[in-house]
Amino acid sequence: MAKAGSTFFIRSRLTMAQAGTENEVEIPLGAFLNPLADQALVIHNIEVQIADTNEPEKGPYTADSVFNFGWNLCTSSQLGNFDTLYLDDNSVVASGRLSTFLDPDDAFFETTVKDMMPQSWTAGYTVASESLYLLGHADGSSANGSYELSIVMECSQIKLGKLEAINLALSQTQ
Repeated sequence: MAKAGSTFFIRSRLTMAQAGTENEVEIPLGAFLNPLADQALVIHNIEVQIADTNEPEKGPYTADSVFNFGWNLCTSSQLGNFDTLYLDDNSVVASGRLSTFLDPDDAFFETTVKDMMPQSWTAGYTVASESLYLLGHADGSSANGSYELSIVMECSQIKLGKLEAINLALSQTQ
């Protein structure tokens, strides 16, 4: 268990095999939580990378293609609910949306970031759930083969009162 007050990093990766699919990976937090000591996890910053599975330096783009991708980081599993999940959902910690078009000659591409993905909070985002879930979705127009969504979170631990810990855990689930 990390020393209270110090920051550490939690990393995860989600593989997206094809367009028109939704995928989710569980990120266990048990090693960072101690319910008996009323400890919770605080996420300070999140960095996200979306890259081609075989050539990560190229990004998830191929000639003459469209790439529409979204991701959510949640405190409960939301597999199958991507299209109806918004930031006002209690389980959503962070999210991002990216759309890219690349012409047939690889000469022009246009990228739109629909959710700006600034995942830093002044005092951090406190989590008391046993796991986080990284959920990704690519719509049917995404013609890019397989790609990876990687995430790294800068975290620390805090001590909560017993009632605060229970209320926090209940507030972050559906």
